[in-house]
Amino acid sequence: MGDYSGLNVVITGGAGGIGASCVQDFAAEGAHVFALDTSVGVLDKALRGMLGKITPMAVDVTDRAALESAFDVIANAGGTDVLVTTAAIVKPAPILDFDLDDWNRILDVNLTGTFHCCQLAGRQMVTKGKGRIVTVSSVNGQIANTGRGAYSCTKGGVDMLTKLLAAELGHKGITANAVAPAPVDTPMIKQVHGPKDREVWHQQIPAMRYAQPEEITAAIMFLASDKAAYINGHILNVDGGFMASGILLR
Repeated sequence: MGDYSGLNVVITGGAGGIGASCVQDFAAEGAHVFALDTSVGVLDKALRGMLGKITPMAVDVTDRAALESAFDVIANAGGTDVLVTTAAIVKPAPILDFDLDDWNRILDVNLTGTFHCCQLAGRQMVTKGKGRIVTVSSVNGQIANTGRGAYSCTKGGVDMLTKLLAAELGHKGITANAVAPAPVDTPMIKQVHGPKDREVWHQQIPAMRYAQPEEITAAIMFLASDKAAYINGHILNVDGGFMASGILLR
């Protein structure tokens, strides 16, 4: 995929499906990976057996002070070269019934947490004169799939945050792009998608299946590579054709 030897790659949600896949593959390609997630136990379980240089860091992306301390450690190791933001939570509900506490928590993690990490990593990249930011968005940030509530709103916000980063940092040698999957077979999705949900999605996705985490990782690693140096501010849908299709008459 690329040569990441000697690069510091920071991955939020590093114990989750896409995040853990990214940790594994970046480390296998020679990067020093800083894997951030909410607890040491969760990280240890997810990263057990992985090869390469991996530094687990127990930090919640909503905790600004803890994040600043974590990025100070990363700065002392040479600073951030690549940031990948996979940390996210979801709770489906109709928008008129959406609980305010759930709304605020999802915004704090998915959007404000992404902002915190992009700002802290971006400052280090400016100092280095180069960098790659890859946010993980969703097709739900582009169209109104019912029942997605705060999750969809946060992913739409992540798309715009990514474009703003691209516009403001492009002249400093930094690119910012987003990967927007359709549903991915991860533990989070398996908690919220039952058999009926999966059947509906399969009928609407031309590929007729969910993505695998490694398929999303491949797109992320491309955008983080030197080969993608002139791609900036792009939202890359990795969705089995979902966003390209209309009514599917099978």
